[in-house]
Amino acid sequence: MKKNNPNNEETNDAIDESEILSRLADRVEKAVTTIQELRRERDQLRARVEELEASVRDNDALAEEQERLRQERGEIRNRIESILSNLEALEG
Repeated sequence: MKKNNPNNEETNDAIDESEILSRLADRVEKAVTTIQELRRERDQLRARVEELEASVRDNDALAEEQERLRQERGEIRNRIESILSNLEALEG
């Protein structure tokens, strides 16, 4: 027949609690590591978004400049055609 040994139960309880605390500490450590990695990734992604936004702004500015130059070229073409028409009228 088994005797109930209160000291043995206390020892088992202490081992169980120690194991539980150890596992909990491991989980917390993994969670902290994961959070740190996610924060680094977030910061990298934010920096990349800022780069891309700046690039889009630059592209928009270039597109506006390109359109302005096209308009100027059209105006110059119209002036040249007008001048050529005037010269042809003088010749004829």
